[in-house]
Amino acid sequence: MSELPTYEGYLNQLPATISDILGVAPPPYIPESLTQISEPFKEVGVDRIVLVVLDNFGLFETTYYKPQNMISNSNALVLLSTKNPYTLGVFHQLMFGGFEFMPNGFHLLKHLNANQKSTVFVGRKKDVDRYAMKTAAVPKDSDMNTWIEAAKVINRHNLSLIHFLDFEMLYRRGHSTKGTPEELIEKLINRTDKWIHTMFMQLRTKSMMIILGNHGRYKIDLNYSGKIAQWRAASVPLALCLYK
Repeated sequence: MSELPTYEGYLNQLPATISDILGVAPPPYIPESLTQISEPFKEVGVDRIVLVVLDNFGLFETTYYKPQNMISNSNALVLLSTKNPYTLGVFHQLMFGGFEFMPNGFHLLKHLNANQKSTVFVGRKKDVDRYAMKTAAVPKDSDMNTWIEAAKVINRHNLSLIHFLDFEMLYRRGHSTKGTPEELIEKLINRTDKWIHTMFMQLRTKSMMIILGNHGRYKIDLNYSGKIAQWRAASVPLALCLYK
């Protein structure tokens, strides 16, 4: 991790950054692109981006659990400041470049579609209904089915948005009684790390993968203590950038 180039930016800069990397000019009324990320990837050429959104995953989880494949395949890490690091807040900033709903009509997926770039959103129906805004989407009812669908679409679109969020579903159903919530998080991170690796290996050349972590749909109290608890409390969303 210490050798991985690390940058800082704002989460609401991601829409312009993604547009920029795909060769589509972002509109001037959303926050500007993170050029320290977009320029190097534009130089090598990117035909497609797979944007993987992971709930309950951030700087703390990356450094504490050390998901091997995500880290070893990454070219850069971006720490993302935001006033709302939770799932819906992150999606809102990702789609609209901020907390305003469709500022001047902007919506990331619609903007790309209008500029001849194909997109697909694979995730839970309630999130697809809220944020896809009638662009191409495939609602799925579990992370396993989301992963299976991802294998079908990631090489067929310029932007594939894949959302994994099993932790909260299992936590709320009481599956954490088989272990602590912390053990459940570790298990799901290791599982998802393997899934993401298979997706990355499947990608054609000139592909970029962005792994975007957030704090989950709502705050969950975990049993960390001492410095580890303080460390997690200070954790911020991040984006791991991979290139193939």
